[in-house]
Amino acid sequence: MYMVKGAAYAHTVDTYNWYMDQIRAAKPALATYLEGADPSLWSRVHCPGERYNLKTSNIAESINAMVKKAKDFPIPFLLEFIRERLSHWFLKRRENALGLTTDHSKGVEYLLSIREYYAGFMDVERIDDWHFQVKSTSGYYNVDLELRTCSCGVFDIEKIPCSHVIAAITMAGLSVSDYVSPAYKRNTCHSTYAHPLFPPPSRFSSVKKERCRPPKEKPTPGRKKKSRWQSWLEMARKRKHKPRKMPKAYTCSKCRLPGHTRPKCTADD
Repeated sequence: MYMVKGAAYAHTVDTYNWYMDQIRAAKPALATYLEGADPSLWSRVHCPGERYNLKTSNIAESINAMVKKAKDFPIPFLLEFIRERLSHWFLKRRENALGLTTDHSKGVEYLLSIREYYAGFMDVERIDDWHFQVKSTSGYYNVDLELRTCSCGVFDIEKIPCSHVIAAITMAGLSVSDYVSPAYKRNTCHSTYAHPLFPPPSRFSSVKKERCRPPKEKPTPGRKKKSRWQSWLEMARKRKHKPRKMPKAYTCSKCRLPGHTRPKCTADD
């Protein structure tokens, strides 16, 4: 599981290929499935757009969990429920953005403080006005402050200076804040949620009065299912148990042979 996560969050193509080689050596069928699933949809380094440092793969599950309470109600009420919830989220994020005392969001400021700490232990060699070579415990990295790139790939994708870039910026005597993408600025955070979501005007007077008849479709028997079936890994995390990497091997209590249980045993009594 960690190899799939490493391939998904890799910042360079070389790192992605290394993880895929490890997956292919362990489970070739899994590697074939991942390659056929279009890496641009699940791999950060192959994303054609600006992914920054955001994870967007679980947005559908988040919305489903949010509207779970209103799924059984009529569609107009469901839409109004979604509008109210989004309006509440927008208001909360606007207030958080107005309350910021720094140039960037709290998460970016915390990330920069950690990277600045590790940048202090790195050795920097200045090549020219814009190019630097930074030595860390994991190897050598080339930094280009003019094109805003680093060979580690973190700065190229996240648009937030990595530890190598911060070390180079410190030697050059420049400001780290100038190399952070405008998408993380305080004003950008506020303008993202600045548009209010107003409720629709009442239109009950223009609704045509008709007799409400029952639907023609026959409902299926049983209780309607609201949630999807969870995988064995999700169930193990929910119950706080350590998940089994392999399914349990059952043994027949009658013939003592593996692969089946007593009700399906064909051995003679």
